[in-house]
Amino acid sequence: MNHILPTNQNYTIPFEKTDVCLLLMGVSKLDILYRRLLLTKLFIRGWGRPEDLKRLFEFRKMIGNRERCQNLVSSDYPVHIDKIEEQSDCKILDGHFVSPMAHYVPDIMPIESVIARFQLIVPKEWNSKYKPVCIHLAGTGDHHYWRRRTLMARPMIKEARMASLLLENPYYILL
Repeated sequence: MNHILPTNQNYTIPFEKTDVCLLLMGVSKLDILYRRLLLTKLFIRGWGRPEDLKRLFEFRKMIGNRERCQNLVSSDYPVHIDKIEEQSDCKILDGHFVSPMAHYVPDIMPIESVIARFQLIVPKEWNSKYKPVCIHLAGTGDHHYWRRRTLMARPMIKEARMASLLLENPYYILL
């Protein structure tokens, strides 16, 4: 088992007065420790309310059951296509849907994350009766779809006639 710190030594992490105030306001010691060790400014105000984290863990138990999880979203769940663009070798569909998580764990997601936006790149011709689709999740700083569409999805269309579903990161406003 790998340890970040040797287990045979005692370590103390100095806390400032602001950290003590944050503790009294409900921020956990784990949040403060994480913030101290963190080099970037992500999650500097904690990971959320403890009640919300408990709700997320309960939801995680529900989706951890494969049989139950398969039936959480119906096959006719509403998906909206906002725009269709015809290319020489593919169709590009821009669309959106309401995240199913907003129904199962209400008020847990920021409003910016409730509507999931996507781009589906589909070949005009398939190689077989199977229609494979690769789901591309965006990395940090991957704004919009251009990089994934150009560097991954379009080559996959040309080489394997494989469709790609590109999900947009929340908070990247698409106008």
